Amino acid sequence: MKLRVHRKIVKKEESGSATVEFVLLAIPLFLPVFIYLTQFAEVSNKEMSARTLVREAVRAYVASENLRVAEQRANVVLQYGADRLGFSQAEISSMSLIFSCSTFSCLTPGERVRGDLRLRLPISHRQVHVSAQEYVSPWQ
Repeated sequence: MKLRVHRKIVKKEESGSATVEFVLLAIPLFLPVFIYLTQFAEVSNKEMSARTLVREAVRAYVASENLRVAEQRANVVLQYGADRLGFSQAEISSMSLIFSCSTFSCLTPGERVRGDLRLRLPISHRQVHVSAQEYVSPWQ
């Protein structure tokens, strides 16, 4: 019985070509995935920051003595918080905060106040809409 030994002869010019081929194929395939994940992370981060911002603005609103002061406080919290949370000037200028109440008088003890914040992300051209609600303290 004869044993046959098969030998693969690799030419010197072909060594390393698998690495080059992988890189040439992988970059076009993985680059769109990387771009998508980066955009998704940016939008998710902005939405989370916007939720924090609207929640704090509604808290400032319900802790106020009257409606005029409530709107002023909410706007101050919105401007200051947006700057501190890293929103750009274009994003801050696109913000729209609207308050709604379950009855006519918003600052009645036990009243539910809802804040809706909308903003546009200029880089990804997406509209972000977040909301939060608080109840006016019955002990005010």
